[in-house]
Amino acid sequence: MNSRTRLMKVLRGEEVDRVPISLYEFDGFYDGWIRNYPRYVEILEYAEGKTDKMYFWAPSDGKPVLFYGVLDKQHIKRVTWQDKGSAYTKTVIETPKGQITTISRRDKGIHTSWRIKHFCEDEEDARKILSLPYLPWQPNAKSFFTLDKKLGGSGIILGDVPDALCLTVELFGLSKFLKLYIRRKDLIFELLDFFHERIYNYLEHILREGAVTMYRICGPEYATPPYLHPREFDRLVTSYDVELVDLLHRYGGYARLHSHGKVKRILPSLREIKVDAVDPLEPPPDGDVELNEARKILGDDVVLIGNIEERLFEIGEKEDIEKQVRKAIRQGASGGGFILCPTAMPLTTPLQKKVQENIIHYVDCGLKYGKLGVS
Repeated sequence: MNSRTRLMKVLRGEEVDRVPISLYEFDGFYDGWIRNYPRYVEILEYAEGKTDKMYFWAPSDGKPVLFYGVLDKQHIKRVTWQDKGSAYTKTVIETPKGQITTISRRDKGIHTSWRIKHFCEDEEDARKILSLPYLPWQPNAKSFFTLDKKLGGSGIILGDVPDALCLTVELFGLSKFLKLYIRRKDLIFELLDFFHERIYNYLEHILREGAVTMYRICGPEYATPPYLHPREFDRLVTSYDVELVDLLHRYGGYARLHSHGKVKRILPSLREIKVDAVDPLEPPPDGDVELNEARKILGDDVVLIGNIEERLFEIGEKEDIEKQVRKAIRQGASGGGFILCPTAMPLTTPLQKKVQENIIHYVDCGLKYGKLGVS
């Protein structure tokens, strides 16, 4: 059974030869840099034919795009500079109601960026966002089919979209969003509606283009406890994401909802949304749910994806890796579909030798315990 068949059978609730093993962001998400570093390359080469790729994909056509709408390039200005080993990017957007500005920072040896100034400082900035004209972004999906052919039997394509809550929170940062939500729910829901229309139209377009696969929906974690009560999760997430999930199902796609943190109390809502898969289902103390508990709540028709903590690769020993992989497979594959997957992957360079060896051992353990019935 090749990886594509294995993954699709898991998503359809059918029997497989072994539990699929994922290297998460190593499959596509880090393509911009990962192959420049030998220890990462050695992991990828070792994993070839052993792991099951869910390869990240998103279209690109070179147009200036913001919030899934096409902008006039004259309305976007970017300035970059270096300071003390960090690279900074300042982006200025001209809106009908004035400028909005964001600044990001990328540190040497860490392949991600931090938003150090968000677009919105106050309600006035939010009104500037809402004033943006909307020309729907309708990119060509040709790269989807090129990648699909390249992957062959080694895996499936994984689409990636934010939900309305994700884009709304990231305008302000989480703490400022939560304060504003208490005072101005009307404004927050206006922003949610603004973003949801754009996301929905974008997703419908690429599905119409034939880019039908499993899509990871990001953003729900911003409304999980302890930040907000589950009833607020239903207002901010369930009522919007159910439409994205329904859209995917109408085109024959699959919905994978992504949420870090303490998700136990919102799992019933995810079942109501009718998601096909949930990740990363972090165990305590980082999260609050074990895989056997998640299975009881979500039932046998939702694929569980997780729940090996990334920090285990950094601080754990090989026996710790083996123990956690064995536990995850025993619980996750009992009574429904399961994909073994870390909660995140390292993104620093150079990669420590111990971390490299632990990731390789994770793959070996997945193969060792992944056959159904092995415990």
